[in-house]
Amino acid sequence: MARWQPDSRGRLEHAALTLYGERGFENTTVAEIAERAGLTERTFFRHFADKREVLFWGAGALQDLLVTTVADAPASASPLEAVASALEAAGTLLQERREFARQRQAVIAASA
Repeated sequence: MARWQPDSRGRLEHAALTLYGERGFENTTVAEIAERAGLTERTFFRHFADKREVLFWGAGALQDLLVTTVADAPASASPLEAVASALEAAGTLLQERREFARQRQAVIAASA
């Protein structure tokens, strides 16, 4: 029996981007992504609705971060200060995901 490995979403994301780069987005299947990640198709669909979502799932997380940061700003903060804090938090997140963004953009540019 195989030993459970953590970070299924991350492994699926990495496998998808690698396959999209090797074969192209259109020529990559969910089954291939799951197999490359060492997971099942069922696990893929627990994390993503379809193979396109692998490229775009972070948009919701970014929006949530921006909204939460503004909402959690101190009452003494001006609107501009609250937005600046949110943009700073978003910048940190985007910096952490810089390599993913580069790969993602390459896949998008290569796809019709």
